[in-house]
Amino acid sequence: MDKEKNLREFPAKKIRTSLIIAAVIFVLGGIIMKNQAAVSVKCAEFAAKLGHYDAAKGFLDGIDTQYESDYYNRGLYRLASEMYSHGDYDRAYETFAGLADYSDSKDKACECVQRKAKQLIDAGDYLTASSLLSDVMYYKGSEELYLECQYRFALSEAENGEWFNGVQILWGIKDYKDAETKAREIVLQNTGSDDVEQTVGFGKPIPPDVLSAYLELKEKRELLRDGIVSAGYFHTVGLKKNGSVVACGSNDKGQCDVGKWKNVIQIAAGGYHTVGLLSDGTVVACGDNSCGQCDVGKWKNVIQIVATDYNTAALLSDGTVVTCGFNKLPQTKGWTGIDSICAGSYAVCGINQSGELLYTHSSCKLEESLVDADVSTSYAIGLTYSGDVVYSSETPCDWKKAAAVYAGGETVAVIDQHYKPSVYDRRKAKFYSLPDKKAVSISLGSTHFAVLYDDGSVYCAGENDDGQCDTSQWKLN
Repeated sequence: MDKEKNLREFPAKKIRTSLIIAAVIFVLGGIIMKNQAAVSVKCAEFAAKLGHYDAAKGFLDGIDTQYESDYYNRGLYRLASEMYSHGDYDRAYETFAGLADYSDSKDKACECVQRKAKQLIDAGDYLTASSLLSDVMYYKGSEELYLECQYRFALSEAENGEWFNGVQILWGIKDYKDAETKAREIVLQNTGSDDVEQTVGFGKPIPPDVLSAYLELKEKRELLRDGIVSAGYFHTVGLKKNGSVVACGSNDKGQCDVGKWKNVIQIAAGGYHTVGLLSDGTVVACGDNSCGQCDVGKWKNVIQIVATDYNTAALLSDGTVVTCGFNKLPQTKGWTGIDSICAGSYAVCGINQSGELLYTHSSCKLEESLVDADVSTSYAIGLTYSGDVVYSSETPCDWKKAAAVYAGGETVAVIDQHYKPSVYDRRKAKFYSLPDKKAVSISLGSTHFAVLYDDGSVYCAGENDDGQCDTSQWKLN
């Protein structure tokens, strides 16, 4: 009887014990599961302290963000904080920025930018530092740091011989520290006068809000190589690295008789003539001289040349312009303080040191302050300090930013800030398909154009009845 009783009771006790154990395991499992996110955060924090950021991120990625978002955000915040303390400001910024409105993540992201900018400033990389700071100017301390960056950059430019650039930057921030005094001292050392406005020609200092974009644009434009290839009516000329010149196309006026030229540093093709600037500042010309467009033999101290259909114009080292050819373009005689010139079929324009475009034909008028421009018969295209593309008349092209702009008879073109060329045919309403290489210059002729690439090759397209596009074998580097 007792034995039967024990047999009946034993399974019940065993089941009760099993249930109790299962309940305990379930409760413990629940506790563990509930704190799994906290454990993951601790593991991530430990890995981050050792600099193992990817491992730390791996721990955090295991958290169910739908139910444990607070743990996940807390873990990311601590990870970003460790990155910041280790000086990895790039990754810290990305992580803080990804946290958006969590805690003070936005402020921390701005602090990362400031720390990174300080490193760049100390390393002398002022352009990158300025670009970073311009995005967080609203945050406390950023404006002061930005001004300090510009101040140091201006002084370094002056020390490296780019005194004009240095003065321009200092004058744009002349209320900061002794920037105005420094600007006057630099101008005095280089010109003998401390009158910045009159001597350097500042009518419109570069506004601080576009200064960073201007400096970045200026750096990109230093890689461009204008005056190396030029397209005329029916001929194309190219300048080799050794100072000699090659030509192709029509030579009915002698415009391609450049084979004996030496020591050339810049070329320009007019309608039926060709002009070359020599290393000693003098100019040579060949081709049609029916309007006196080749009468350049007495010119000296020339630093840039351009050619219209029946004119030649030259920028002298004193900032004035001389011309020859059809009616000699008398409007240019009063120009002073000119920084660069450009020419179209009949027009010549000059950009002075204030960024103002001076013109011989009213169709080329542009109101904006410019760093680059080009003109054609009936319109002008310009590039502002911030890299925006502007026009004097309507155009179907929707270019917003560029590094250089070009105008032609039937075409208009730009080189963007990644050195990609784009040429639009206004008559045929189409874009040309161009080689996918880095372009450094474009010249737009009457019915054809030439693109110079950084490897020295020249791509020509358009009408080729006289062989003006036969440049496939040219190597100009």
